[in-house]
Amino acid sequence: MNIFKNIALLCLVSVLAMGGFTAANASDDIRIVKINDSNFEKEILHSKKPVILEISSTSCPPCLVMIPTLISIAKNYSDIKVASVGIDEPNLDKIKATLPIQAFPTFFLVKDGKIVNRLVGAVKEEELLAALQYTPSKKPAQSAKAKKSKNSPKNLVCKVNGQFNGLKNLVTISFVFGESEIENVDIVTDVFIPPELEEHREDIIAKMRASGKGEVTTTMTGLQIHIDNDCRFMRAMDMKRTSTYGEMRAGLELQGFACK
Repeated sequence: MNIFKNIALLCLVSVLAMGGFTAANASDDIRIVKINDSNFEKEILHSKKPVILEISSTSCPPCLVMIPTLISIAKNYSDIKVASVGIDEPNLDKIKATLPIQAFPTFFLVKDGKIVNRLVGAVKEEELLAALQYTPSKKPAQSAKAKKSKNSPKNLVCKVNGQFNGLKNLVTISFVFGESEIENVDIVTDVFIPPELEEHREDIIAKMRASGKGEVTTTMTGLQIHIDNDCRFMRAMDMKRTSTYGEMRAGLELQGFACK
């Protein structure tokens, strides 16, 4: 049975199913375009700009930490289009039939309607730009370090329910914002094991622990994966930390998160 493969993929699944938005409290217009079958040709294949297209699904810690990187590109490179497909959403039959999607997140780099490269997993900003074969027309302005508004909260907690191959889960992501950057990120994923898979509970938990994606503990309803600010997995992903409270909240809420 493929349950172990599916569980291993659980931590490679993304939640970045954003629509176009202007981040609240941000100094720049940050637009990430939500893609489905209705606008795929117009926004991707016929785009006059080179495109970074992310394919994502719900409940993936690696892709949660990609949010600031995509915000940074959308904000600093106006001649690049950043777009996202939420694979769990409706109206995606043509996209699924057209694109070779095998894991999440997958980034398709598109120029003049043609895929010039593909990257899988959490990657750095410079890797995305290099894969896009992008040469900026001018060096992006080096904006001053973001200063926390005196009225801007320091803490942000957002939650979303998700599901992947029959495994329901609840993702809680918490941020602590400093004066100029995100100081702390904490991600907790509660995975609920359905009765029909109860006999495989111990094997599922062992497989998740072996993946090294975070601290795994058992719960009455399944398991919990905890990725804190200093764990090896978080450090390896090298999260970009310059996004503001307003940017992160706007992006997460448009993905379906409830924030407070």
